[in-house]
Amino acid sequence: MIHVRDLSLAYHGHPVLKQLSFSVKQHEIVAIIGASGAGKSTLLRCLNLLEQPQQGQISINGMQIDAGQIKKKELVQFRQQSAMVFQQFNLFQQKTALENVMEGLIVVKKYTKAAAETIALEKLRQVGLEDRLAHYPKQLSGGQQQRVAIARALAMDPKVLLLDEPTSALDPELVGEVLATIRQAAQAGNTMILVSHEMSFVHEIATRVLFLDQGQIIEDDTPEQVFAQPRHQRTKAFLARYHGLSVVDYQI
Repeated sequence: MIHVRDLSLAYHGHPVLKQLSFSVKQHEIVAIIGASGAGKSTLLRCLNLLEQPQQGQISINGMQIDAGQIKKKELVQFRQQSAMVFQQFNLFQQKTALENVMEGLIVVKKYTKAAAETIALEKLRQVGLEDRLAHYPKQLSGGQQQRVAIARALAMDPKVLLLDEPTSALDPELVGEVLATIRQAAQAGNTMILVSHEMSFVHEIATRVLFLDQGQIIEDDTPEQVFAQPRHQRTKAFLARYHGLSVVDYQI
């Protein structure tokens, strides 16, 4: 369903992503983990062309783009294959929760206001915010704002849901409600690519884990394999911080 081949991106001559290749099957939940600066968020942004790679190919649901040859019409069509949930929510402050979810349906998908409202109501109910429809972002907690953002993404019926550290901007007591919403979306069969530092949640929800280091994928396996018996020394060192272990505690 998703195929990435030889994806590369550099900023001012500094390589950030280095010839990455991987595939994601329909209904898979792929988690991308790694240290800060490894290129995780950049990779996610490349998948919906918020960042445009200099080299490589990306295919989602049969629609393929080639880096350096992307036309404006193709870019708009390709972005509609995915929906992104950001760290900082990115809601329209002057619009209510309901209007935020309706916006993309009206502007991008050209739905009527009535049709958009029906879908938006359904998605906000799914994330438990049916009593916050008329609230503006400033009247919502961080967790509620992120749930609106997830409802907005799901309303677009994307082929893949991209989540970039969706709990990193939240106070600890609000993390659980957002993780529960993501869990529900996963159980509903959505294909998802998730960047997260919540290792226990990654272990629970992911069907595959990619460990990214200095712009390269150095582990690609099941959560059980990556967390229990990582093959690469860099992965062992990274995970040791979360487990309170020494690197030598891992089997070599």
